[in-house]
Amino acid sequence: MTSSDWGRNVGCLLPMPLTWLHISDLHVRSGDSYDRDVVFRALVKSVRRFRERDGRAPDLVFATGDIAYSGRPDEYVIATEFFDQLLEAAELDRCRLYVVPGNHDVDRDVGRQLIRELGSRTAADEYFHPDAPKLHLTHKLGAFLRWHQRYFDGIRTVPENSTCGPVELVQIRGQRLGILPINTALFCLDDNDHERLFVGRRCLDASLQELNGLRADIKIAFMHHPISDLSTLERQQIRAGLVDNLDVILTGHLHEEGYAVVGMWTARNLYCAAGATYQTRDWPNTASYATFDGGQVTIFPIRYEDQPREVWTVNPSQFPDAARHEMSFPVPSELSFRSLRVPGWDGVYRVPRPKLGDAAVPAVAIDPRPKRGRSVKVIRAEAEDWPARKQKGTRKTKTRGRRRS
Repeated sequence: MTSSDWGRNVGCLLPMPLTWLHISDLHVRSGDSYDRDVVFRALVKSVRRFRERDGRAPDLVFATGDIAYSGRPDEYVIATEFFDQLLEAAELDRCRLYVVPGNHDVDRDVGRQLIRELGSRTAADEYFHPDAPKLHLTHKLGAFLRWHQRYFDGIRTVPENSTCGPVELVQIRGQRLGILPINTALFCLDDNDHERLFVGRRCLDASLQELNGLRADIKIAFMHHPISDLSTLERQQIRAGLVDNLDVILTGHLHEEGYAVVGMWTARNLYCAAGATYQTRDWPNTASYATFDGGQVTIFPIRYEDQPREVWTVNPSQFPDAARHEMSFPVPSELSFRSLRVPGWDGVYRVPRPKLGDAAVPAVAIDPRPKRGRSVKVIRAEAEDWPARKQKGTRKTKTRGRRRS
């Protein structure tokens, strides 16, 4: 064996950079499609250009909800055509595409006949029992569910008794990815969904146990809504489960792109909020590439430009001072624990610093990198004085989450 042969063989065993494309909020609807076709056609063409000219080829595609506009079957026929074209441009098979529903994927007419929300933790535990029927999933999200089962036939199946899963281990380029889809849309109904949505603690607990058994190099969860939209009956516990067990969390819904590194006692979580991939040409349309390599995730944001030519190109406003307008975030290897208690983050990419008792809460020292770019915030975990907190009571944090219908 020559030295070059040995090098090639060794290289095959070494982990290589792995890239995914994150899109969200497609809002596909029937009727005049010209405006949407212009944006989608440009995205497909640009994905092919990024791959052929720049070598930026995605290994996976994540679509975080609002695939349709009204949860109608005919809208998913249009979505099928778009996804097929996008995968062809990326040279990927359907098995490399991952999709979860959003609030626009529910049939609101059906939803009005079902219970609006759950009134207690006991009611939530009973509803999310694996043997209990989930009419919100099988009926209100029926069109999405049937489309997903057909489109991914023989690849994966959405569970009809849980909001989480199927959990998958994907091995690409020597990397082991644990992937967890989360359906946050079961209790969506109208413009008043904020703090009325449920994932189900018992659903997430079971999936996290399965995910942690995969021995993945990086664990990714993706869902439509930010954590701040979940009911206060379970929001803290859901946040704790994600913080303690995931490396990267992908979301959509807000139509605003943003990235947050949540610093814990010994590790970090990267939250990536996608903008809308399509909300007419009168509003910003965005997406992003992300590359996992060497214990870090590098974000390359892109956006649609309508003139003088229709094209998707780098979005310099996300990381204006960074080289090539992309930013790297640390994703440490698995540790024995992530936090002693979840910090007061409400999922809106900011954290207030409350005072407990009479003294300010000290912050745990954390490397402040990355610190460039207007959308980057390193959020430090705060130690809590339990005796003082018990005596003085918990100071409530205002939540200013934005909602999209």
